[in-house]
Amino acid sequence: MAKTQKYGIKYPFTINNDDGFFVDLNTNLSDGVKSQLLHLIFTPKGQKLRDPDFGTDLIRYIFEPGDSSTFNAIKTEIASQVKKYIPSVEFRDISIHKMNEESSNIVVIIEYGVKQGNKVEINTVGVKL
Repeated sequence: MAKTQKYGIKYPFTINNDDGFFVDLNTNLSDGVKSQLLHLIFTPKGQKLRDPDFGTDLIRYIFEPGDSSTFNAIKTEIASQVKKYIPSVEFRDISIHKMNEESSNIVVIIEYGVKQGNKVEINTVGVKL
């Protein structure tokens, strides 16, 4: 039986495997990087033991106005944390959109590259805040 490479714990956490692991694991690098990004974005700063700077402070933007200065602060927050904690990611772009005019929800779409050998695979991940 061939051994397969695992790339960290799948985020959000699921338990649907037959491999005998407690939680599901990522089976390819792209999924592993996506899990790392989501884990970093959704972890509030101060939650990780021994590394209180891990995560983002996106929770503080919930009641801020949905204007360009707030969107730029969110972009800066995400970009700096990704650069610090996931240096293997080639950061491309972040776009932020309001869901609609009467809603306070925003959608953050992150475009990034994952280097695999001589090629770079471009991926996107979207989160609703």
